[in-house]
Amino acid sequence: MTEMAGAGVSKFKLVWGGFILAAALGACAANSASSERHALPDSFQDAGGTAEMFPSSYLGEYLAGREALREQDASAALEYFEDALRVRSDDGVLLNIALQAALSKGDLKRAISLAPKVIEQDEDGSTAYLVLAINALHQKDYDGARSNLEKTAENGFNVLLKPLLMSWIKLGQGNVDGAFAELNALDKYNGFEALKQYQSALLSDVSGDRKLADQNYQAALSGPSGRAVRLVQAYGSYLDRTGRRNDVKKLFDDYIERFPLSPTIRLELAELDAGRPLTPIAKDPIEGAAEALYSAASIIGQERAVGVAATYIYFALQLKPDFPMARMLLAETAEDRDKWQEAFDLYSQINPNSAYGKNAQIRTAWVAYRLGRTEEAKERLEAVANSYPEDIEALVVLADVGRDSKNWDEAARNYGRAIERLPEFHERHWSLFYARGIAYEQSKKWPLAEADLLKSLELQPDHPQVLNYLAYSWVDRNENLEKAKDMLIKAVSLRPRDGFIVDSLGWLYYRLGEYDDAVAQLEKAVSLEAADPTITDHLADAYWRVGRREEARYQWQRALWLDPSEEQIPVIREKLKSGLKDDIKAQK
Repeated sequence: MTEMAGAGVSKFKLVWGGFILAAALGACAANSASSERHALPDSFQDAGGTAEMFPSSYLGEYLAGREALREQDASAALEYFEDALRVRSDDGVLLNIALQAALSKGDLKRAISLAPKVIEQDEDGSTAYLVLAINALHQKDYDGARSNLEKTAENGFNVLLKPLLMSWIKLGQGNVDGAFAELNALDKYNGFEALKQYQSALLSDVSGDRKLADQNYQAALSGPSGRAVRLVQAYGSYLDRTGRRNDVKKLFDDYIERFPLSPTIRLELAELDAGRPLTPIAKDPIEGAAEALYSAASIIGQERAVGVAATYIYFALQLKPDFPMARMLLAETAEDRDKWQEAFDLYSQINPNSAYGKNAQIRTAWVAYRLGRTEEAKERLEAVANSYPEDIEALVVLADVGRDSKNWDEAARNYGRAIERLPEFHERHWSLFYARGIAYEQSKKWPLAEADLLKSLELQPDHPQVLNYLAYSWVDRNENLEKAKDMLIKAVSLRPRDGFIVDSLGWLYYRLGEYDDAVAQLEKAVSLEAADPTITDHLADAYWRVGRREEARYQWQRALWLDPSEEQIPVIREKLKSGLKDDIKAQK
């Protein structure tokens, strides 16, 4: 995720037991029935042949819609279900699954029209009540929002969302104490302390209770949510509105010192320098509810429930259309689902002058590359790099495009352009030298690669990836074996479950002629990375050296089944045919 995270989102984990994705959004179409029989339209349910007959296209539309929804093509799924509903408009299962498709597509207008029909057919239509609650909130009908939200289920992700939304609804009704009391429901589950602190601070801010807001913002800032950019942004706006601009400057400067690349706080500082007032995160309960939905989506997205997260973001954008942070997160969920054109369109909607403008332009370029429009992607990234001459992000992504397409010379050149823009090197820059070192090594420029890998190790002395790549390269070149041994032993101690690093240590022992140790390490590596042809090939070589010839041949054959590179195939085939030569230095 980018710098979109809500209060302490990276710290949150949905750790309570027993909940599964099918319970998301309360009772959705997939779990609204209590049996397999009720999970099908009525026309499927008559085993005795007495069901009312429908045109064959009805069943076809339903099945096609289910398949489209399974393939995450919500637009096509909704069209199929709409066609089926024209034949059987009162089928509860069809209505439920059509609602699910509408929400997946982000078609809230259609979801709102379907929701009452779902409720008519399904008294447990939790998702439908949630849709109606959000729509009532949008219309500032707090009583209607509360009535509908109260009817949603107390399960799945609703245990997170329901108290958040209800707190803002009660604030809208003027029940301030009730609003704060709702958040206490979050105490039942581990991991929500930071979110509760953040939402409490926002509630007290919007309610106008300055004393309580001071107290809650300070508590949140000193707690687990204190590193969250959204909290710092909200608190800064609050301090600005209450006449404490010097405190705002210190707050933001302290944050930039810890996170120097934060585009959000840098833009806020620019607003301060220009003498303009800072925009509050939430001006009223409606925008507070949008912020709650955004926070919930951020947390759920961490659990890979990206479909549910996307629905919550659509809800947030219904309440607060001018919400670029939410739109960015929605684009990221589209990327997570490999919906590249959808992600491209969403990123393109972000105002380039907003705090997220540069990041959106860079992500748009990357998505263009994933869509196969490589030249367009490069042109976009060059344009961003030219617009921000002191920034390296666009150049790094440009280099990543080269690396992903295995254009190693181009990748190395663009990583170099990024490095040249740095006035000085810090620990965090290790990855640039590491990436360029890999590009040099892949393009057969070992002296340059070795220099970059050593520089990366200087900036990050104990990073297991750097230790492994440099040491393995030495082992493969039969150089600096004793030094490589020390480095790989350290790397394995840091990452004992990384099969590739364990393989490097095993291959080192093989190079040193310590075959029994090589077998022990390489067997462990294969158990960790069973589908890697190179590790399997290494194990076969080690088996051969200790006299386990049949096992060696089996592992070479298995390596061929695991899709090795074109360069590896003839080498492995020759070993299958003739075994290994006596000179182990000739073997790689």
